[in-house]
Amino acid sequence: MRTLFTLNLRRSAVLAVLSTGLLSSCETVIDLPEPEHTPRIALKYILSNYEPQRQTDELANTRKLFVSNSQRIFSNKEARGRKDATVVILDENGAEVERFRPVLPSSPYDTFNIGSYEPTRNLKGEPGRTYTLRASLPGFETVESKLTLPAVPVIESATFVKNESKSENSSVFGQLSLTVADDPGAANYYVAFARVVNSQNNQYQGWSQVDVAEDESDVEVDLGQFQLSTVYSFQGYSYGLFPFADTNVNGKRFSLTTNVRFYDGYCQQPSNCQRPDYMEVYVTSMTQDTYNFFLARRRYNDSEGNPFAEPAPLPSNIRPGYGLFGGMTDAVYRIKLR
Repeated sequence: MRTLFTLNLRRSAVLAVLSTGLLSSCETVIDLPEPEHTPRIALKYILSNYEPQRQTDELANTRKLFVSNSQRIFSNKEARGRKDATVVILDENGAEVERFRPVLPSSPYDTFNIGSYEPTRNLKGEPGRTYTLRASLPGFETVESKLTLPAVPVIESATFVKNESKSENSSVFGQLSLTVADDPGAANYYVAFARVVNSQNNQYQGWSQVDVAEDESDVEVDLGQFQLSTVYSFQGYSYGLFPFADTNVNGKRFSLTTNVRFYDGYCQQPSNCQRPDYMEVYVTSMTQDTYNFFLARRRYNDSEGNPFAEPAPLPSNIRPGYGLFGGMTDAVYRIKLR
């Protein structure tokens, strides 16, 4: 028997799912009504203690403010950002400590930045303090979210051992190890990543990501394991971020050891070589809402649009809207390379 299940989605596309049988074929049609929808503000912003070091900063880009609005579930319109939002951050006393302005497009054809906002006061979040984000759009209900920025993680040690036999040309290979001391007095959530920098201006060739070496790229991702992430992003979304909870290591030391590689630069002339001087290892603590959001998004991305995958809804802490007001606190450990 061959059965054809067809979902007729009003004002939407038709999804057909086929299964093969032996004797005959039949068809079942399910008419699925569109759920009620009240348009709400949708946004994402991560407050941290990080200070952007240049105009184009990959880490800052993954944490920037983006504002849009929700759409009907069966809408086939492309989701677009909004450039007419008013967004502020208040401290625990209700005083305004940050206000955002829309990022101006670089050209009439620049649609990438629509919905992106930049801070006007360059607020650097302080661990332990509580902040409230408030956002409004014309014709929409004002939304709010509150968080307390988590404590600075404790990096006890970090080492990098270069693999001389494997490193060649401008690619450096080696082993990165780091150890973190977990705070027993709180539930903690972490992410780790690394980059290389020079000593002159604290940056080198952009972000200069330190990546897991290719021979480890086929290792299955285990979200229950502390592992190295990346900050490479597409349209502000980082797909290489692996959040880690201290559920099984509460109050204990935990570590990671992994083979990595990075780009060692180039020489414009033999006497003018631009090389990194340090490896910076970041261990970042995050709020529980931030952890839950990135964990769910990881599962959502891994489903790759498979309609039969286990549902992976994204949690929201924006009320009464959608999205994330997240909090991250970075600790940085510098390893001298030369």
